[in-house]
Amino acid sequence: MFLLGEYYEDEARDIADRLKHVGMKVDIRTFTASRLELFHYLEGRMSVLKGKLEETDYARYERYIIAMRKVLAEGAGAEDFGEKFHLELDPQMKEKRKQFAEILRSDLSEEEREARKRDSAGIKADLLDLYYAESFVDTVLDRNDIEIGDDVGSKLDDPILRVIDDGVDLEEESELARTTTVFTIEPRTQVFVDEFYAVLAEELDEEFEDEYEKEYMRLVFLGKLITDLKEPSSGKIDMEAFRERCEFEMEKSGDLLEIDGSRAAEELARSLEKNGIIKVKGGSVKWKR
Repeated sequence: MFLLGEYYEDEARDIADRLKHVGMKVDIRTFTASRLELFHYLEGRMSVLKGKLEETDYARYERYIIAMRKVLAEGAGAEDFGEKFHLELDPQMKEKRKQFAEILRSDLSEEEREARKRDSAGIKADLLDLYYAESFVDTVLDRNDIEIGDDVGSKLDDPILRVIDDGVDLEEESELARTTTVFTIEPRTQVFVDEFYAVLAEELDEEFEDEYEKEYMRLVFLGKLITDLKEPSSGKIDMEAFRERCEFEMEKSGDLLEIDGSRAAEELARSLEKNGIIKVKGGSVKWKR
């Protein structure tokens, strides 16, 4: 079976159903996957970090803290803190979001979308800054034991900051260095396709091709290989000769397509035999007529 890819279950079942619709033989298998991530930080009082950080980075964090203090002092609650904080940092935030949404409109041509992206690079940077600011503030609230709506007192006079340390040096580690280890466990689903049925790839609709471009191309290329292997050789050939047939090149208007299935020759042979195209016996391959 040909492993098409790994997905979340809903997406995997959508792909599988659409492949089955054109007649492919499909199998899906669920499993538990994990991801281990290690993030490096510097953590300490704002006054201490001032001499440890790049001036531009410290100025950015200071701007976030000043805005945070002001919004909390004005009585922002949990339900409106985020929006008020964003507007304090950038009063034009709503208009910039509207402009950026225009870039992503589906009715724009690719050329128009790319042109707008270039013209709005500054807007994108400003919106990213708001995203970073929100993440930064969430960490400040957590590390300083602050609940929005409660009396902050003096907790933000010289708050504890925890900021990404991009220049971590494991040999000369700062006493302010901290790490966050994130171990994530999640269900995943693999989609397998019987190699023989890849010849049906071109029966898939344009919507599938657009949504799953890489999967579509993999199936089309595999289908071309299977189509070529279905053409019989004269007489019996040994497995090494069959392996050589699993590798070929196509050219169109100077563009080359190289398909190499030689290392999967035995698996391809099993699929062809299972579907009545060849007979494998004693290391030899014979096409059925």
